[in-house]
Amino acid sequence: MKNKKILYQEVSDSIKKDVIEGKYPINSYIPTENELEEMYNVSKITVRKAIQILCNEGYLVKQSGKGTEVISNRPFNILSKASSFTTILEKSGKQVEKKVLSAVETDLYSEENFKHDRIVEISRMFNISHEPTILFKHYISVPKHTDLAAVEQKNFSLYTFMASVGTQISYIDDEFSAEVVSEEIKQMLKLSKDFALKRIRKSYDKNNFLVEYTVAYYDTAKQAYVIDYEV
Repeated sequence: MKNKKILYQEVSDSIKKDVIEGKYPINSYIPTENELEEMYNVSKITVRKAIQILCNEGYLVKQSGKGTEVISNRPFNILSKASSFTTILEKSGKQVEKKVLSAVETDLYSEENFKHDRIVEISRMFNISHEPTILFKHYISVPKHTDLAAVEQKNFSLYTFMASVGTQISYIDDEFSAEVVSEEIKQMLKLSKDFALKRIRKSYDKNNFLVEYTVAYYDTAKQAYVIDYEV
């Protein structure tokens, strides 16, 4: 932490990483200001600025007389006040099962100006109420020596994985359209018709480098796509 001008941001990023990776679980309290001063060898003002950033981003909340509580561990929490589609479904009582089908290196989308030369293609299927409903193909830009073992874990989270390798998303482009799908996709999703809702999502960092390119197909006959915004 040599650059004093951004010292509070570095402390904030470090605490956020610990929250996302589970060191400080939801409903637990992060160390006190005095403890954080000692941990990071910084001033109280720096600690307070770092904590305020995370409060503004929706990760922490200050509890009078108790400390600073963790209220969210969602990577890129500040990007949107909309609940994720799967969160909405789970809150409504739907069972959502996520399965990684494959994870391989590819150069398929290298012309899209990815941040890193190493591109990983991750295919996933989301089953809703035991029915195949959403098919994802993620193209993720990762540093050269990234260990892909986390992708194979049962509770794999795409954005937690991206955050763990240092990816910071600044903005996202989302595009939806109704598309006629290939026979392969039709069979994988067990579609009753020849078309599905197609989604193309592009995520960029603060330097406008592409860090994620995702193509997804939704069987809206089984489950309508729902958006729930917090206002």
